[in-house]
Amino acid sequence: MEAKRITKKQCKEARQRAAKIMQDVREKLRGKYKFSERLVGSGKWGTMIEDANGEYDLDYQFLLTKNSEDYKKNGFDSPTDIKNDFFNAFVDCALKTEKIENSTTAITLVNKDNKPYHIDFVIIRLLPDNKEIIRRNNKAETPSENEFTWNKLPNWNDAYTKFKELTPEEKKDVIENHIIPAKVIEKAKPENDSTKISSAKVFVREVNNYVARKENS
Repeated sequence: MEAKRITKKQCKEARQRAAKIMQDVREKLRGKYKFSERLVGSGKWGTMIEDANGEYDLDYQFLLTKNSEDYKKNGFDSPTDIKNDFFNAFVDCALKTEKIENSTTAITLVNKDNKPYHIDFVIIRLLPDNKEIIRRNNKAETPSENEFTWNKLPNWNDAYTKFKELTPEEKKDVIENHIIPAKVIEKAKPENDSTKISSAKVFVREVNNYVARKENS
């Protein structure tokens, strides 16, 4: 089985599960954190790819607001505590068929029942003068002790703006004839392949190249 495109209809199960666990996590953290959430990446743009094993993933962002109690107390100056609070809430809300992983930037829900999928949740603050994501930065002297810090988000907004400005026909063209084929190639590469790039980087590269060709034609 080769890597191939997966439709929004085919990933309905994962989208419904994401909605439910986000609701449960919000209830679990009520009184401490207030946040909105949004679907981003391949799931938003309809460019999802499942690998040779039939696995696919979705990406969500939690946008912390200044109305959170933690912000009122210390201005979100405790990213390690924030990440751990959210991670523990996910663990408490997970099903028996799910595994929750605490990765470098995301909290990942891994579904092991029926059709496998992964859902990544990252924590972001978009307050005035801030556009940052929580990322693990363990100290060299204590590598096994998880410590998280705020880090600037990649500046990829230009590509997303360019994509939004395309006509419906152009969006369809760049998705079906450029983004999807490129993502299939990347998805088929082994994880330890140094040339492998993320889905987000594929999207940015292909949109920028498409717009550049259009402007030079």
